Amino acid sequence: MKLSKKYVVGLAATAIVGSFGLTGVAHAATITGGGATFPLNLMESCRATFAGDTTANAAGDKMDYTGVGSGTGRANFFKGDYKFAMSDSLWKTSEITTAAATSGGASRTATNFVFMPLISGAINVAYNLEGVKPEGTVLQMSSATVAKIFAAQITKWNDPAILADNPVAAQPQLLGLNGQAKFVLAKGKKATQALLTATLTTKVVDKKTKNLIITSSVDGGKTVKNVYNKKPKVGKLSLTVPYAVGTVYSITLDKALLGTVSVDATTVTIPDTAITVYKRKDTSGTTNNFANYLNKTQPTIWTKATNDAFDTAFPGTVPTDGSFVAAQGNDGVANGVMGKNGAIGYAEVSFVNERQLAGKSIASAKIKNGAGEFIAGSSAGARLAVSAAATDATTGIVTFNYDNTVSGAYPITAVSYGMANTAGFDTSANNTIVKNYVNYVLDTCAPAVAEIKGYAQLPANLVTISKALAAKIGA
Repeated sequence: MKLSKKYVVGLAATAIVGSFGLTGVAHAATITGGGATFPLNLMESCRATFAGDTTANAAGDKMDYTGVGSGTGRANFFKGDYKFAMSDSLWKTSEITTAAATSGGASRTATNFVFMPLISGAINVAYNLEGVKPEGTVLQMSSATVAKIFAAQITKWNDPAILADNPVAAQPQLLGLNGQAKFVLAKGKKATQALLTATLTTKVVDKKTKNLIITSSVDGGKTVKNVYNKKPKVGKLSLTVPYAVGTVYSITLDKALLGTVSVDATTVTIPDTAITVYKRKDTSGTTNNFANYLNKTQPTIWTKATNDAFDTAFPGTVPTDGSFVAAQGNDGVANGVMGKNGAIGYAEVSFVNERQLAGKSIASAKIKNGAGEFIAGSSAGARLAVSAAATDATTGIVTFNYDNTVSGAYPITAVSYGMANTAGFDTSANNTIVKNYVNYVLDTCAPAVAEIKGYAQLPANLVTISKALAAKIGA
C-alpha cells in the first residue's frame, strides 16, 4: 500500500522525536555562562551552532552566555554562579578570596580552574563626526592624540593635535569593514581618467548586497557627482572613473560609507565640534586593554596603571560636565557613539562594523602603529599584533608590545580568555559540557566564523597552548 506523503512525513517526525527522546534531547543540559562583552558576537554564534553540532555535542547540550563585563563574569564564575566565563583581563587572587567570602566560603582555589586564550580582536577607536571635508574622510590619530582625548586634554575636534595627524596628503588606498573591502586608486592612461580597483570578499558581498556607490568631488564635497552605482560582485573589480586634478572619490557599499580615496593631496577640514567621550560603566576587560595601551604608549599622559574600571584608570578625575558618558558593554558604547555627533569611544571592531553596515553614523579612526602606519582595526591587523606579542607557553597569557614595528599590525588588540573548572570544583557532567564547548570554539567555530564576526582566531602556537589547557577542564 502506498502511503500519502503527509502520512509518511508524520511518521518520520514521530520517529525523530521518539529517537531524540531516548538519546539526546531528554538528557541535554544547559550551562550558565557569561562575562566579557568583547567576544559576545562570537559567543552568540558559537553557542547557537554548538547546540546542533552532533559531532562535538552529541547530547545536544546548550551554553547560555550573557555579556555582563569581564569583572562581573569573573566574580560570578568564582562564586560558582557561572560554570563558564570569558574575560579580556587577568584574574586576581583577591577575587577568589572575595568570592569565597560572599558565597559562604566556597572552596575556590587557584588550582581548580583553567584560564585559557580563546579569541582575539581589535579594539577600535570609534567616532561620529559631521562636517569633516572631504565627506567620508577617515580620521587618523597617533597614540598621543588618543591618550589626550580620553584624558580630557583634547576637548574639540579641530584641536591642533588632531589636525596634525591629518595633514594634506594623497589617499590612494582604502581598507574598510574589517579589511574585507579594499580600494586602490591610480591615475589612468588618459589625463581625464583614473583607475579604481575594488576587491570585495564574500564576507561583505552576498545575495542581499545591492549597490557599490562611488561619487566624486573636486571642491571638498560642495559639488558631488555620481560616477558608479551598480550591484558589486565578489572578487576584483577594475573601474575607469572620470578624473580631474584634486578629485576625491567617496565610496559607499549599500548603507556603509567606507571612506574616500584620492591620487592628489587633499586638505582635510575638521569642525570645532565638542568631543563627547563614551566610556564603559561596568568593570571591563576592553577598558583594561585600552587603558593599558594608553599607559604603555603614553605614560606621561595616561599616568595610572591599567584597571578594569575606566574611572580608576583615568589620570585624574573624570569630568562631570557631560563630556564623558558611561555606557554598558561594547554594545552600549557603540550605540552611544553612533547616536551623538562629536562622540568617540572604544569597542571591539565587530560592534562598529555591524553599525556601519546598517548605515549608522560611526567610523573607526586609523591609529598609528609602531611601523608608522595609520590603520583601522581589522582581523588581519589583530592577528599580526598577537603574533608579535610575548606568550607564556605554560599559562597562555599574552603580553602585547604596543610599539612593535610589524607592518600591518593593529596596536590596540586584545585577547579574550575562557574560564572553566577542573575536577576540584563543579560536577563532572558540567565540566564535560564546558570542555566540549571550549574545544568546539577552538577547533570549529572560531576558524569558521571569527573573521566574519570581526574577530581574529588565535595563531597556531597559541591554539596548541589553549588545547593543552583545555585538556585540564574536569581533570
